[in-house]
Amino acid sequence: MRTRRMRRLMGMLMAAGMLAGMFTGCAGGQKLSDKFDEAEVREEAKEVIGILNEGDVDTLVDDRWNAMLKSAFDKDQVRSQVMPVIEELGAFEGYDKEAVTGSKDPDTEQEYAVAVIKVKYEKRKAQFTISFDEDMKVGGFYIK
Repeated sequence: MRTRRMRRLMGMLMAAGMLAGMFTGCAGGQKLSDKFDEAEVREEAKEVIGILNEGDVDTLVDDRWNAMLKSAFDKDQVRSQVMPVIEELGAFEGYDKEAVTGSKDPDTEQEYAVAVIKVKYEKRKAQFTISFDEDMKVGGFYIK
């Protein structure tokens, strides 16, 4: 059963994800662009998850978010909406399944890499969907 905090976070992240989705298009299994290295995308996604697990919101937002995501989901929102959910998951145990696909904004032709990483935590699993722009900055972020 989901807690009120989890439902509120899901709503906030879905809103941010929809905003990002308007710019990145659907990640429905498109081939990864040659502009990205699949192994680098996987590792960068794991680093983003690791930073989040450590609770280092400043580094996450300041160094990893792109300008669009910073304007849609700032540090205070990450602290108040995301961190309580991460704490509710319990201790990080490891990565489960991973996939990387491509995405393209139909309006701007901007290409993105999308990593979907399932993570095992002490209390339950979580699925992170993280979109990266060509500068390897996070342009979309979603936890399910």
